[in-house]
Amino acid sequence: MKKILFLFIMSISIINSQIVPPSFFNEIDIEKLPSNIPLISNSDTNINFREHALSSDNIEKSFLYLKIISSIRDNYQIKLSDVNLSDSGYIVFWDMTNDCLYGPYKNHNSNIIFPSIMNGNEIIIIYVEDNNIDNKGSFTIDSIKPYDNISYEAPTMNSVIRKDRERPILMVTGYWPPTNEMLRHFSTDELINPNGWEGENWRDLGFDVVAFFPEFDPSDCTNCGQGYGNFEVDYQDTSADFWNIINDVKPSGIITFSRGYNNNSWELESNVYNHANWIADYTSPYYPNPSPPDASVLPGYNRGSGLPLNLLEETLDNSEIDINCYIDINGDAGQFLSEFMGYHGMWYHQDNIDTEWPCLSGGHIHVGGQLSTRVAKDAAELTIETVIEYLDELMINIGDINTDYIINIQDVIILVGYILSGELPSPDTFTLADLNQDDSLNVQDIVLLIEIIL
Repeated sequence: MKKILFLFIMSISIINSQIVPPSFFNEIDIEKLPSNIPLISNSDTNINFREHALSSDNIEKSFLYLKIISSIRDNYQIKLSDVNLSDSGYIVFWDMTNDCLYGPYKNHNSNIIFPSIMNGNEIIIIYVEDNNIDNKGSFTIDSIKPYDNISYEAPTMNSVIRKDRERPILMVTGYWPPTNEMLRHFSTDELINPNGWEGENWRDLGFDVVAFFPEFDPSDCTNCGQGYGNFEVDYQDTSADFWNIINDVKPSGIITFSRGYNNNSWELESNVYNHANWIADYTSPYYPNPSPPDASVLPGYNRGSGLPLNLLEETLDNSEIDINCYIDINGDAGQFLSEFMGYHGMWYHQDNIDTEWPCLSGGHIHVGGQLSTRVAKDAAELTIETVIEYLDELMINIGDINTDYIINIQDVIILVGYILSGELPSPDTFTLADLNQDDSLNVQDIVLLIEIIL
């Protein structure tokens, strides 16, 4: 009996889709699924799940199963409507074709759920809830449609943003391999990055890139646990460390990464929610406190993404990097530490767009667990480069008159030249030189520029 249990736990560690504690899935034995599960096709619509599914119970739990046979040869998305799950209920999608588990999906203050993009020919939907409860959960399989690139409009922001620092900072975080390894060269901590920080004025793009992530032993773990270091896989530790780090870094942009499905995906998350209910972490207290974490908005509030998702998808798809990049338009980011960290990033971004230290972009990306460190690093660097170029279009560094990303005596010389000659520079250069924004170039601008340098 012990050998059977051990083999089951090992299989769960491999197929786990979102990174959640393995005990959460111990209720589902994939190797013992019923053989007579009813079938539907991708052309079927408005299917009441409970009416069509096969039901089976044990002493504690009730299980319902329904299999989808899809003729769609590419990515597709399932829409669930009329969602009303019990408090203990959750939905899991078992992709038999790709040997991958998607979920869990629970109630999040919406009667519609869009699970993440799938492409397997055989998908088994499993619904689990406590047995012997009066209010049974239910939902409708509304439709199964091919996934098309859906237009995503980035938020419109004022492109003239003052930033009085030598270089702006893009902050990146990782949770679980391969994300910690793909970002290690951006860490400024000599203990975890003995080869030296490579993020200073990275690729001469005018931005410093700094990374923070937990450490694990072994570093390429599958079920990694809580970890240690800059962050830990723990709600209270994550929140405390995030705000301490963010107050020091004051980034102009944030990208949070974490391990996602057990494949080669690069999942650009459109949504992060202020959930009232989260999946338990590893150490008591097991849930965020307070929950929902953000008292400034309503429970279930969606802060979305501030990354240029369409641009990222197009750039990565057109690269030679072996990943499956797509935008998760309507799903959430998992209701565990991945989404918790992603929500914090968007929380800071949206609350600091128009401040002395503006944060102009933020968002979360799930990285496939089967990606090697080399491939993940290539994809991360292309993502970071694309976001930096996007940020650079939003930002004007007032005082950097010669646009060399550094404010120094050369800018003073140019400004003095304009004032003495009476020559008017181009409109863009005038904006950079008019430090007090009084629509004229004079000695007051020189004084302010020198103060910045000093």
